[in-house]
Amino acid sequence: YQHGLETYKVAEAVKANAIGASLFSDWWAYKVEVQDAIAQAGPILWETGVSVSYNSDSDELVRRLNTEAAKAVKYGNVPPEEALKFITINPATQLGIEDRVGSIEVGKDADLAIWSGDPLSGLSRCEATWIDGREYYSLEKDAQLRAANAAERARLIAKLNGKPDKKDDEPSESED
Repeated sequence: YQHGLETYKVAEAVKANAIGASLFSDWWAYKVEVQDAIAQAGPILWETGVSVSYNSDSDELVRRLNTEAAKAVKYGNVPPEEALKFITINPATQLGIEDRVGSIEVGKDADLAIWSGDPLSGLSRCEATWIDGREYYSLEKDAQLRAANAAERARLIAKLNGKPDKKDDEPSESED
């Protein structure tokens, strides 16, 4: 079930008849079809034995699914290791792609986020992101790019202000 915000009401039926339920951690009462949604829905389903996943429906919130998973710990005393499954292996299993993603195993795609601390803590930050075994983000690379951007910005501002640009003073290959 996708957007199963009220599936906690029929948790046994979901367990018997579905791969699992995907829901939001704590979005409720914002429209009629979720007026009975509760923050404990994920934990209740999990306690019943349903494979629970949290989704975001948002390109912004998806970057913080780790804190969404932490809400299962807060609202329902779900153990942290199980709460992490709400955003890793459980959704992969529900989508039928658990042979490729969702856990760290030999032979799977290397899609990883490296955290400075507990990934369920709002105080931790992502230090590196790897997708298909390639580094897409790191704090170190980000610092280098920021420094390069600052230098280029300063160069352009100086040029706009009429100051000579060292790059413009160098002869080009065509002038040789």
